[in-house]
Amino acid sequence: MKLSNSITIMLASLMLTLPAHHAIASELDAHEHGSANLDIAIDTDTIQMSFESPAVNIVGFEYTTDDKQQLLLIKQATDFLSNVDALFSLVGDVSCQIVKSSANWVTEHEEGHKEHEDHDETPLSEHAEFIAEYELTCNQLNNLAAIKVNLFEFFPAIADLDVQVIYSGGQIKQELNSNNTLIELTH
Repeated sequence: MKLSNSITIMLASLMLTLPAHHAIASELDAHEHGSANLDIAIDTDTIQMSFESPAVNIVGFEYTTDDKQQLLLIKQATDFLSNVDALFSLVGDVSCQIVKSSANWVTEHEEGHKEHEDHDETPLSEHAEFIAEYELTCNQLNNLAAIKVNLFEFFPAIADLDVQVIYSGGQIKQELNSNNTLIELTH
């Protein structure tokens, strides 16, 4: 019982700090094209995942647009990123129900740096990201042996995926790519 409570507290802390971490990281660092992030927290009967990627990895551009074809690409990508069953496969004798599955296109404005002595400013540059969040409630979650990540099949511009997992077996930090798509969980 104490282990479950401490894991719940640890997971809650992680989920509360992820949005704050994202906001700070977004303000300080430009994102890296070809890279994306996946954070996973697994508790007694819940899996929570947060996926973030520069928009260029998903739709090929990362700026605000009025172009109808590009707007359609954004909508299709947002809809597809909301499909947790297509993007992730759970390995093991486990049954899960989707509680939350959402994806959003998020744009950020980054102020340009002053480059000349006359203090002219460079124009504002935009960066856009896709942020998706998933929550599953599961039966027999202790039978979960691995999570297969299918993102590379659908979004080949993602070269590497930085993964962090917190679960009852500890913590995992690994980098996935199109040749290595499996997050193995040891119990």
